[in-house]
Amino acid sequence: MYQPRHPSFSLSRSAFGRTLEDPAPRGQALQSLAETDSLRGRFFSWRGASGRRYVCSVFQAGEDSFVADVTNGVVIGVAREGAATRPVCVFLAQERVAGDRQALRRMARELGVAEWHVHFCADAASLRDLSASLLN
Repeated sequence: MYQPRHPSFSLSRSAFGRTLEDPAPRGQALQSLAETDSLRGRFFSWRGASGRRYVCSVFQAGEDSFVADVTNGVVIGVAREGAATRPVCVFLAQERVAGDRQALRRMARELGVAEWHVHFCADAASLRDLSASLLN
């Protein structure tokens, strides 16, 4: 199993004990993009424990080369089956080695990540807020 090297990496305690049928915690597609074919699957919002809404860009697991190059943002690994989504890990992009595609692919494989949700230009406070909401 992937072992995080940084203290701000969060892994769902229930990532391996919950099924995808469990409701998505505080996440939803953007209503304003519901009618657009080209954009509706590219954005998703999550609510932090504070109630703040974080709009994220969505990248499929096959787009992990781009995600590996992100240097400033909160990255959420999401397992997906049909319409059900479940976050399985949350970390700050700037606290890992930029461009390490192999580590990101290995993490995706081990945790069942189907999508990466990236909230750009985020800080440690955003990470704590999202982790408290999504992984507990």
